[in-house]
Amino acid sequence: MELNKENIKKIILILFAAIAFCIGLINLHSVWKFISNIFSMLTPIIVGLCIAFILSPLTALIEKRLLGSLARRFPKKGKTAARGLSVVMSVIIVAGIIALLILLVVPEVEEAFTILGNTLPASFTRLFNNINELLERFEISFRIPVDGTSDWTDLLATAKKYIQDAFESGALNDIASTAISVLGGVVNFLLGLIFSIYVLMQKERIGNFLSRFIRAYWKEKSAADILRVAHLTKVSFRNFVTGQLTEAVIIGLLCFVGMLIFNFPYPTATSAMVGVMALVPVFGAWIGGILGALLSLSRSFTTALLFILFLIILQQLENNLIYPRVVGKSVGLPGILVFVSVTLGASIGGVLGILLSVPTCSILFVLTKEAVDNRLHKKKAVKDLEDIGIPSDEEDKII
Repeated sequence: MELNKENIKKIILILFAAIAFCIGLINLHSVWKFISNIFSMLTPIIVGLCIAFILSPLTALIEKRLLGSLARRFPKKGKTAARGLSVVMSVIIVAGIIALLILLVVPEVEEAFTILGNTLPASFTRLFNNINELLERFEISFRIPVDGTSDWTDLLATAKKYIQDAFESGALNDIASTAISVLGGVVNFLLGLIFSIYVLMQKERIGNFLSRFIRAYWKEKSAADILRVAHLTKVSFRNFVTGQLTEAVIIGLLCFVGMLIFNFPYPTATSAMVGVMALVPVFGAWIGGILGALLSLSRSFTTALLFILFLIILQQLENNLIYPRVVGKSVGLPGILVFVSVTLGASIGGVLGILLSVPTCSILFVLTKEAVDNRLHKKKAVKDLEDIGIPSDEEDKII
């Protein structure tokens, strides 16, 4: 390699990058703490961008379909007014949907837990008697106390001691930390909502400035690649949000119809929770199903067990048929990659990892596919096995 000025600069940059990487590995804990602090500082902005991204399709639809005449009639101020009204209407619509779900869920949950409080002790007594009979049949000396005797007093005293020990070991600090975290989350959400409104009001100007900035400080080819990846990211996340909402509505309706058919209690509240929690890919409906099992428990243990069986069947239908076809198709991913990406995302980043895993995997999938096609084109290689005489039904035999 010729040692000209350009190559020397590249070598120096590579050396600095290698040194920085080694220092980062040596001080990995400090680096991770620094990244966490930066992420905490940027949380309101990230939340605001997510809210703006979710509200953007609805805002654009309202602005174009409902308020388009306002912008055309008053070219100067009408467009700004239409944008502001569409943003406000989008926020009101989403807030109304959330309020409606709360009104549907809370009364039924309150009623179910009231019934549980009245009937659960007797149900537990019957269950404990059956378990004691089974233990006696197998000649096991242990018995579960079922009467108001000193055994229950001893159990309650033991539980009280455990609770006291937990508080003495710092549980109060944990509760205080949790309360502070919840308050911080509310504040971040409110700040993010305000920031999202600013982004939605000026999204064209922001997009134009970022595009000009990238083209000004990167070479044309690099700038084109960055803008293409940015566009791909936007399309993938938009399709993911659309597909996820569609899948949540489908699973919620299927749960509601199934609960009506099998006469499970509280179908409205349970189906609403299952649909909302289904926004978390693949695993979310299980969280909503826990509430459904508790509500079904207000009728009987048998009903709760039957509901769990119904939910398992519904989840299998969702995971193997609905989700890969609806969400996987919308983001251009095969079903198996949807499942793998969600599993890896859950293990790496929890709920946030689950939410980001599918669109991120979609972007990587498209970029990898393009890179493979380009490399095959440069090598002038065949793309299909049929071109080299291997029938399509024989493809599985070479893997």
